Amino acid sequence: MRAAVNNEKIFKSMKKKFYILIIFAFTSNVAISQMYKANSGMVRFFSEATIENIEATSKRVSSILNTKTKQIVFQIPITGFDFDKDLMKEHFNENYLESEKYPKGTFSGKIIEDIDYTEDGKYTATAKGTLKIHGIEKERTIKGTITIKDGVISLLGKFYVVLQDHKVKIPKILFSNIAEKVEVTIKVTYKPYVKK
Repeated sequence: MRAAVNNEKIFKSMKKKFYILIIFAFTSNVAISQMYKANSGMVRFFSEATIENIEATSKRVSSILNTKTKQIVFQIPITGFDFDKDLMKEHFNENYLESEKYPKGTFSGKIIEDIDYTEDGKYTATAKGTLKIHGIEKERTIKGTITIKDGVISLLGKFYVVLQDHKVKIPKILFSNIAEKVEVTIKVTYKPYVKK
């Protein structure tokens, strides 16, 4: 009789633990399903100047988007930009952005608009946060477009960076070669974050 009571207590205890485990697993999956990650994309910057336009692109960009909290983060290795001329890349990394000292550019912020990520469509997105380039942080509001199609989330944004804001020094002799304001375009496609 005592053995039967003990077995029933053990069964109830195991049943309770099993339900807790299921609830935990479900809520964990919900949390993960709100996280999206972009391991690749495209970042382009363009400087229009009198003598020569300067353009560079990089496919080494990573980003995380949390559709519930609206938080969004970008990270770009500075040395990942490719130029038409090797000398331009050398000056960019060594003299202007000092990539050895400041290896990454980052943006961390929050999307202002309420977007239904379960509905296909094109949405205006405004991210407010901190842009960090050359070790200098600036509060920025950046506008872009989020496109959702068949559950795939894509983001396209364009903004300008004033070099002086981030203490990027351009030698006087090169003022006519490089614009003080640089156009930046970023494009990424997100995939659901998979916990390893």
